[in-house]
Amino acid sequence: MDIALKYRIVERIIQSDDENLLNEIKSLVGLLENDFWSDLPVEVKKAIQKAKDDLDRGEGISHSSVMSDDNHRFLKK
Repeated sequence: MDIALKYRIVERIIQSDDENLLNEIKSLVGLLENDFWSDLPVEVKKAIQKAKDDLDRGEGISHSSVMSDDNHRFLKK
């Protein structure tokens, strides 16, 4: 990546007042002050890990399936 592009990116960041954009950039470059994971209770972390393990084994329901069911149930699509 050339240096001129980097300077243009930095210039846009400096000129921006868009808080959402700046928060996204902060996240992308690893400048978050607080990692939410460390604030979660142990029980929640275990539940999330179990869900991830279940999905890795092919168990569970896909997001698209849940969304389709919800659309049929609630939106009659």
